[in-house]
This record gives sequence, C-alpha cells and structure tokens, in this order.
Amino acid sequence: MTTDWKTTFESLPTEELDALAVLRIIECTNGVIQFKYRDKESDALSIEDTRKAMGFSMSSIKRMQIVLEDGTIDFSDETKEIMGRVRDLYLAGMKRGDDEAYEHFLDASHACLIACGVPRLFEAKSRLYNHCYYMPPHTYDWGLSYCLNFMSAPR
Repeated sequence: MTTDWKTTFESLPTEELDALAVLRIIECTNGVIQFKYRDKESDALSIEDTRKAMGFSMSSIKRMQIVLEDGTIDFSDETKEIMGRVRDLYLAGMKRGDDEAYEHFLDASHACLIACGVPRLFEAKSRLYNHCYYMPPHTYDWGLSYCLNFMSAPR
C-alpha cells in the first residue's frame, strides 16, 4: 500500500506537528551523535553520553512519549499509528535491507519534516535546549542542521 505521506502529515493538528518536531530533533540529534561516535570524530561524545542519548531517543520513539523538564509530550493515537508505520519502514529498510521500504521511509521522513516546517523545528530545538538534559544542549544544533539539510534535498 502506497501512502500519501504529504497529505498524512499535513492533516495532523498543530499540537501533533509541534510534538513531532520535538521527536524529529531528538531522533536526528541521536543519529548524528551515533555517527560521530562510530566515526571517532573529534567532537564525538563519550561512550556514556552516546549511550544516554540513544536510550532517551529510543525510549521516546518506542513509547511515543517524550519526558522533558517542562512537561511530558504524549502523542495522539492517530500519530502513534502513523509513526508506527514509519518505524516499520525504517526497520525493514535499515535492519532487514529492504531498499524499497527504506525509500518509503525516506519519503515519510521528508514529508514529516516539511509538514512540521522550519519555524516549528527551530522552536522544538529551543525547547529541547532549555528543557531536556539527556543530550548535551549543543548537540540539538546537530539534529536541527541534519533536519534542515534533509528537507532541502530533493525527494
């Protein structure tokens, strides 16, 4: 089944897009942290901080709940279902080598970020910077940069 990801994400209420923006910054920040560590880059985090970031990110994704200092973000059942489908595509593509599923995952990820929009992603990064200490604050800039670069790439 082919999904019109653009319509799917654009139809979500503002509150859900706000929450997804926070989740996407967390996911992408964690991804950059993991790659920097694996590639032994000079600004990579310690193994402890790298593991802490991965634990927080994975917990947020699997539970579809983000615990911050200023409150907890809970997703609607509809958003949980949508993101469950996106996660299934990710697992099939990244973990099981299904290239078609991976392309659909990239399409869904792109559509999600576009629906969130740049201002919302900046606001999400700011909220995480001020209210989330599972990752060093400067690393949220890494996640935001990744999102912005991915959004500008053709899909």
